[in-house]
Amino acid sequence: MNPDHVLRVGGAGNKIIQLIEGKASAYVFASPGCKKWDTCAPEVILHAVGGKLTDIHGNALQYNREVKHMNSAGVLATLRNHDYYASRVPESVRNALVP
Repeated sequence: MNPDHVLRVGGAGNKIIQLIEGKASAYVFASPGCKKWDTCAPEVILHAVGGKLTDIHGNALQYNREVKHMNSAGVLATLRNHDYYASRVPESVRNALVP
């Protein structure tokens, strides 16, 4: 994935708004630091407008009490073409983030 432009904004919710407003094509969080409470509400909003949020491997995030609070496999959010962006995540990044 070779971004043309990188937006540096705080908060998962703010990043999802950037997608919805057309200011970004994808939100990639390629580390295990994002928490479930950071993605839960933004994911609902993104889904409402036709977008998709998964881990870096393309797996749906789980929010039940049995899962850890941390999104250990990173986050990938898109408004469209989710499979395309998921396929562009470098293998080294996917290998470093275990679901």
